[in-house]
This record gives sequence, structure tokens and C-alpha cells, in this order.
Amino acid sequence: MSALAERPNLDVEERDRRWGRVRTGMSERGIDLLLVLPESNPIDVLYLSGGEQGAVIFPVDGDPWILLGGEDSNLAVDREGWITQRESATPYGSTKVPYGAAVADKLARLHATPARVAIAGLDGDLYSHVRSADGYAVYSTVRRILDQLDSTEVVNGAPVMARARYVKSEKEIDAYRAGVAVAEAGARAIGEAYHIGKPQADAYRAGIDAMLQPGMGVPSIAWCPGMWKTPRPRIVGCPPGDVDDGLCVAAEIMPGSRAMTQIAEPFFAGTILPEQQEAFDLNIAAFEATRKALVPGASWREVEAAALAVADGTDWQVSFLMHGGFDGPLFIPVDSHDEVLDDEVEAGTVFIVKPTVFPRSAERVVARSHDVSWGDMLVVREDGGERLGTRAQRLISYH
Repeated sequence: MSALAERPNLDVEERDRRWGRVRTGMSERGIDLLLVLPESNPIDVLYLSGGEQGAVIFPVDGDPWILLGGEDSNLAVDREGWITQRESATPYGSTKVPYGAAVADKLARLHATPARVAIAGLDGDLYSHVRSADGYAVYSTVRRILDQLDSTEVVNGAPVMARARYVKSEKEIDAYRAGVAVAEAGARAIGEAYHIGKPQADAYRAGIDAMLQPGMGVPSIAWCPGMWKTPRPRIVGCPPGDVDDGLCVAAEIMPGSRAMTQIAEPFFAGTILPEQQEAFDLNIAAFEATRKALVPGASWREVEAAALAVADGTDWQVSFLMHGGFDGPLFIPVDSHDEVLDDEVEAGTVFIVKPTVFPRSAERVVARSHDVSWGDMLVVREDGGERLGTRAQRLISYH
């Protein structure tokens, strides 16, 4: 990756807001220095740097440093960015960057003697990088840094970054909204190309092509095809096979925006059965119940209960599915979320909400066998969740 190709955010007000939240978290935990590494998951780095790739050395007081990586990072040091203290992690720029050695060397040259250091991603967190249960920091990178820190106390920095990133600014929410608009363009393009007898790949490619817009990253679509009542695979890539009469595709559409944005849309080929419409209507009811329950101060237990209750007295049960992209809380049917149920909902947080239903007679959720889920991003406001998308909540038959 070219370091010069990255476009740093130069909004100083947004920078100061983020850095203030991080420093508050550091102070509360007695942390003098926070180290954030980009190798396996750059989200925390991008949050602190305004979009630049590199290792960040972030003190609780004073200006941070960034050790830039990339094939022309030696040239990117002269570019304006949020972090004004800048070096290249390699002498001439490289896509093979020894971040551990570079950070250790920089700490030695700074004669840094922090009493307590936090490394982001050193372990997992219920609200940060929730699919990386053991954290995301690379062992050999951390080992080289620990050798330099010697007897310094080192702790997990995930709680600091989780709390800082959890509540979004209005500028961040606008970025989510823009990403959802691109994802919805992808959904429309899929529908226009989804025809019985045509390759599924045609519809998939149409969705990807519609999301290849300036300033966006690489889009992706999780494509889950199959016949009604049968288990369906989750394909993240161009799918095989044709669109057969009766084919159901549950699609998770992600536009590649830096803010982890996603929508869910079902695609049906042929006549919609009454049972399928009933399942879809309950999904929408569960979505709306969740949206209304997402008010500041409510517990997650109350939000989940509101979604589940829409199926009372029916032959269905709700699978409550909601998360913040890479972040939490993570509500998925194949994992426990008991530890967060009594936590309170906070204003300004953003989630993808996409509940689905399955027969009450089933002992467990059979992988997407009845999946007609429709989902959108919601931001928590004082009077409930605000939708960031504009699509109609309807089940469409394609021929």
C-alpha cells in the first residue's frame, strides 16, 4: 500500500474530540503511554491518526508520534496530517514493515520511561474488535516492544480504545450515512440483475460494481443462497450457479467504507410464498421494536426482549442479531451475550440491526434456512434509533 495514497482527515475539531476521549480513558486507568499497532487490524490506528497507516505512540500528555508504513512512507512524512511528529518505520518506505522493532527503537531514542503502558488489542474486549476474542496484536511485534520496556507494567489497551470509539460524533455518523447510501446503490443493482436463469455471479458483480465509488474502499457482499427451508452457505466472494426459480439469497452488503457499514437485503426468485411473507413481516416488526427500544438508559436486556416479543403467539421465534461492525455489543445466535445484558444503551452509538426469524418448533437456528432478514444501520437518539438508510421495508419478487 502506498502511504501517499492514504488521505488523512485534516479536521482538527474531530481530532481533538477523539484524542480527548482517549486521554480521558487513559487517565481513568492510570495509563501513561498507549501503543497502537496496525498489522492485523488498523481500525484503532486510523481512529487516532485520521486515516494514516502506521504505529502510533500516544502519551497521556504531550504530542503523539506516528511511525508510518507503506511503500513510500519516507515521502509521506512530509505530508500534513493529524499527527505532526512523524517518521517512516523503514528507511526508504516498504510494504514489509517491522513495526515491533521500529516502535522499540523509537521508545529507546525518546528515552521513554512510562510507569504504565497499554497496548491496544493485547486482549479481547466485549465492545471492541469483538470477533477477535484474544485481541489482535501480533505476538512477535509485542515481544520486541516488551523487551525494550523491560520492567514497565504493560496492560491491555482495548478498553481505552473501545470506550473512545463507542460514541460517534455527528461527522462520524455522516460517514456511516454516506456508506449506507452506497450500500443501498449496491442492493438496487443486485435486484436489477437478479433474474431466473441468469448466473448468480451477474447479480453479485452488479452489486460490487455499483459500490466502486470514489473515496470508498473495496466493497464486499456476503451472499447466502439456497432454497427455502434448507441450510444456506455464507459465500464472501463471487457465487457459483444460476438463479433458479425459488432461490432465496440473504445478502449482507458492505460498501468498503472506513466506518464499518452494512445493510441486509433478501432477494427472491419467483413467487413469494405466504410463509415467506409472514417471516419477513415478523423480521420487520422485530427491527422496528428494536429501533423503538434503542433509547439512552435502556438496558440491552430490555432491547433484546422487545425484539423477541414480536413473535409471541406465533409459530416463529426471533433470532436477535445486532452489532457495531467490528465492535460490540455482539448479539448473534451462535454466541452468548449475557455479560452485556445489564449494560445501558448510550446515545450516539451506531449499530447494524438485522433480526431474523425461524420456526418455533426448531431446536436451534438452522443456518439461514428461513432467512429473509432485512437490516439497516441505526444511530441511538433520545427518542429511539434513527435509520441511516432510506430503503423501503418490503419483500420483492424477482423473475
